[in-house]
Amino acid sequence: MRPAVGPDAVVDTGKRTTPPAQNDLDGATLFDSLGNERRRACLYCLAEHGTALSVSTLGEQVARAVADAETDSDELYDSVYISLCQTHLPKLDAAGLVEYEQDRKRVRQGPRFDAIRDQFEAAHTPEEQAAESIRAEPIASILTVAIGAAAVASPPTARIVLLFGLVGGHLLVLILGSTSSFRSSD
Repeated sequence: MRPAVGPDAVVDTGKRTTPPAQNDLDGATLFDSLGNERRRACLYCLAEHGTALSVSTLGEQVARAVADAETDSDELYDSVYISLCQTHLPKLDAAGLVEYEQDRKRVRQGPRFDAIRDQFEAAHTPEEQAAESIRAEPIASILTVAIGAAAVASPPTARIVLLFGLVGGHLLVLILGSTSSFRSSD
């Protein structure tokens, strides 16, 4: 009997390989996909909307998300639109994170979008974070005024207690202000 050679020469080792799950992304692909501000903004917008968007609408939203205080998002739109069409959407489509219909200029969440969905649902824009966070400076100011007013209206022995309370309150604000959930956004 001759040994099988070529495509018929298959040895059954008993081991079976299973393809990776649809949602699995390797670290390099995930890092590359999320490593660019415009791609992150694009994915965040798709996570927020959950439906297909025109590239034009997506470009406007991404331009607003990445524009800084000195750059108007309208001025940035053309650059964002072109980079989405030529670079970012094809790259995200190849990774399976979006489905990009180049001929119709439409984009929607791709079959592997769930691999990053949790990150975007947990994330907030800087504006949302600033609105939700407690700012240390106003709290310190309110404490100073309140305790100072109470000290003025109090007898001398109570003033010492109030002054210690003022110092303790400021220390508390400083300690809490150094934690990430309480930090000022300035």
